[in-house]
Amino acid sequence: MRGKDKIGQPPDRGTVLRLRMIISPGSGGRLSWSLVKGSTDLPKIALIANAYAGMYAEIEAEMDVVENPDVVAARRRFQLRNIVLVGVVFMLLSSASQTCSTVETIVIDSVHDQYFNGTSTMGYNLLAVLNGVIASSVWISQTVVSNIGPKNAMLVGGVCYFVFVSTFIRPLAGTLYGGAVILGIGQAMLWTAEGSFLSLNSDKETIGRHSTIFWALYQTSLLWGNLFFFYEMHGQDTIADETRYWIFGSLMVLAAAGVLVILTLKYPLPKELLNPRATIQSDGNQTGVKSRTFLQSIGSSFRLLRTRPIWMMMSTFMYIALEQTFWSNVYQSSLGYTKQFGPGVSESLVGLSGVCVGCGEILGSFVYGLVDKRFPRLGRDPVVVSGYLLHMIAFFLVFVNIPNDAPLGDTFSEAIIHPNYSLALLCSVLLGFGDSAFNIQLYSFLGDAYSSDSVPVFALFQFVWGLTCCGAFFYSTVLSLQYQLIILVVMGSLSMTTFSKIEWEFRRTRSFVAPSGPRPHRSAEEEGLLHSHDS
Repeated sequence: MRGKDKIGQPPDRGTVLRLRMIISPGSGGRLSWSLVKGSTDLPKIALIANAYAGMYAEIEAEMDVVENPDVVAARRRFQLRNIVLVGVVFMLLSSASQTCSTVETIVIDSVHDQYFNGTSTMGYNLLAVLNGVIASSVWISQTVVSNIGPKNAMLVGGVCYFVFVSTFIRPLAGTLYGGAVILGIGQAMLWTAEGSFLSLNSDKETIGRHSTIFWALYQTSLLWGNLFFFYEMHGQDTIADETRYWIFGSLMVLAAAGVLVILTLKYPLPKELLNPRATIQSDGNQTGVKSRTFLQSIGSSFRLLRTRPIWMMMSTFMYIALEQTFWSNVYQSSLGYTKQFGPGVSESLVGLSGVCVGCGEILGSFVYGLVDKRFPRLGRDPVVVSGYLLHMIAFFLVFVNIPNDAPLGDTFSEAIIHPNYSLALLCSVLLGFGDSAFNIQLYSFLGDAYSSDSVPVFALFQFVWGLTCCGAFFYSTVLSLQYQLIILVVMGSLSMTTFSKIEWEFRRTRSFVAPSGPRPHRSAEEEGLLHSHDS
């Protein structure tokens, strides 16, 4: 609404509306409303809140909520079930897709016939295309998630994963690149939906625990797919057609199982279990998130770019993309190309390295989850600093252990030391441990700070992540190992510094205020205003 409306004159810029919502034990979940200052007329209060929530940064909805403990416990059990199930979904789908991404460079290089002639760098090109599509599809995925809900969006994304895996049964240039495009669309949709689903099924007290549980379950995908690949490839120098059929046929079964598990998610929450804060923030959309058109989706995310917190988080978005590109493909492909490990050892080491990364991810999730439970006031920044230090150690050990030309193809060269099998696997564990620190804390921060409308910020994260991965896979085909490690060290240092600073600010104020300016009909989250969840 602009200017005058049914309610009358807009409140002065210094006016703060305070809505008090009380759910007393034994009330059966009924709400009791009052306006701390002014009329107690419920329709008028609702109109005021809706009309002016986005017009002035000074207008807040502050709720003192006293809920029935039984309702809180029931809701959290319901939400925990959803988080565990969505973790299983990502475990199954990623067991298929991540195993493909990890081994595709080696698999493609093993296929040479009249229909297809694979090269050692084609896998990098496919991954570059994949992440470019992810970046460009984020805005479509945000619109889809906003209009059909996160559960249905994850279902569509899961089908895309299945299609991608199937293209490796009979590798052809056209189908491989087509599969990468389809997976890019599905992955953008899946991860945007996951961020929204995580936020909708958490509150400020459970977001840390739920992020940890999800990440631990998700990263077990590195164990199953890579253990299977290690078992199949042990002692083999090439990947025969029969082996390829068996590997990717099994991965297709995993992807199909992931799609089926999505159908078991309970969503949306039953009305009697809804969080009161979510009730007042809802715009009435049955999907549980704000409905947007394509242009509104782009606008809601790019308005966040006007805010300082998002600019501060950009280096973390980019670093996570760079280090995941490194350990998920560049490093493991380098192990496969390093022939100094011995005949038949290099190829099987690719799968075993993925297992070790998964062990590091799961161990990190457990340790950091325990730290969050025992020391809740510690904050997120010490965890990120510990992950940064582990990554710096890993990068140094990779530098001394792996030949400089290993990312570019088969090599019989040596590094500073003779390539050591055990040291290579230790680096994988450290890379996974550090990665869990950055990802868990980032998802916890975004889910906490943007809880009322998380779709735009997670879509923006996917956009930056996809563009950065795309660039990283392209330079991986031309840059030697030492230059790739320099890029990781510089970006990691910047990420650790900026994340810690923005976390300190958020813990101190529990809010970030965007540049002021009246924008009718915009929510506080769309304006970049992060509201405290403290009563």
